[in-house]
Amino acid sequence: MSEAPIPVSIAAPVPIPVQVSAGDLAALTPHLQSQLTDPSRPAVTTFQEDLTTAGQRQINLIWERTQSAIALMVAAFTMTTGIYSMWSDKPIPTIIAVAFGTVTGFYFSRTNHAAIGGIGPKPEAPYMGR
Repeated sequence: MSEAPIPVSIAAPVPIPVQVSAGDLAALTPHLQSQLTDPSRPAVTTFQEDLTTAGQRQINLIWERTQSAIALMVAAFTMTTGIYSMWSDKPIPTIIAVAFGTVTGFYFSRTNHAAIGGIGPKPEAPYMGR
């Protein structure tokens, strides 16, 4: 005994006319920056330049994470080898000590945020050192 399906009708909602001003927009979205309400200078880059810069930032983040992982692994390996050498009376191989110094030194010099580098336009003034 199957019953016939109940017919269903879907009525489209009636749109409510709304007019939004720049002040209303800022109040509705306080976390978003808008050129309508922002007194700073307008953007001077194209959408494609913004996409390129965002892509460069992603690559920089991947590279920075890779560098930090390598530096942490080398430091942990060197400390483990140093502890082992204290108990076994065997000296740390020179290559491990050199690798630790080189990797750590390059990592900290690379992550010096006072240095000029990275993405985007560079300052017009000549570089005067750190």
